[in-house]
Amino acid sequence: MTEPGATTFARILKDHLAAGVIRHDDSVLVQFAGTFDEAVCKEVGLTNVSFVNIAPDSPSSEIGGTAFDAHKMPQADASYDHVMGHSGIHHCSRPHEALHEMYRIARKTVLFVENQDSVLMRAASKAGVVGWYELAAVIADGYDTGGVDGTGVPNFVYRWTRRDLYKTVATFDPAYDIPIDVHTEWNLGTGRVASEVLRKKLHLSQATAEKTFVRGQKFMNKIAARQGNIFAATIRKDLRTLHPWMASPTAMKRDA
Repeated sequence: MTEPGATTFARILKDHLAAGVIRHDDSVLVQFAGTFDEAVCKEVGLTNVSFVNIAPDSPSSEIGGTAFDAHKMPQADASYDHVMGHSGIHHCSRPHEALHEMYRIARKTVLFVENQDSVLMRAASKAGVVGWYELAAVIADGYDTGGVDGTGVPNFVYRWTRRDLYKTVATFDPAYDIPIDVHTEWNLGTGRVASEVLRKKLHLSQATAEKTFVRGQKFMNKIAARQGNIFAATIRKDLRTLHPWMASPTAMKRDA
């Protein structure tokens, strides 16, 4: 089943291609790859793509990807134009380190789609609509994999904020001012867990609960998309500029 953020991933890629941020023949490294990544890249017309870190025994192995430690990748600095990852960083025991590797390898952009930490998402977690730990993937993989660092231990779902990302990227590359584009939205997919919560708490039929969920999600995207569960970011390494105090030793002394 396609994960909720996959549609967001495809939409953002199409926008970047239309705007010329990404070219169809640019070299692309897709981290945490799955069959939907292959499908999305094919759909949008990317022609020079490498897939890595596919889950063991996954049908995704058909696309020929290679497994590496996401926290310490062997690729050289700036060896790909773009490095992308969809719904994989939160499976890492050291998510910031994994993102650092994506940034290091990229020449132009880093694009990732993950979960957002917001007031409403914390409320949803407290209400049981979404979980703090990802149990379903581990259960689906027979308790052998699908969790943190590919093990059978359910991973904590690390959720991002804009401020968290800005601080993280500034720490990676402190000499530069690095533009970051962030997109947030509500996209819980089929929302089976959320629908079940609605069914039980409001005593609705399953069909009514599912319709209520779909309508509720559309309404939330109209009034509070910024609070949504999806956090998509494009780090524009190609547009980074030296801080004034790096370009001028005199300015550094003055600012000190």
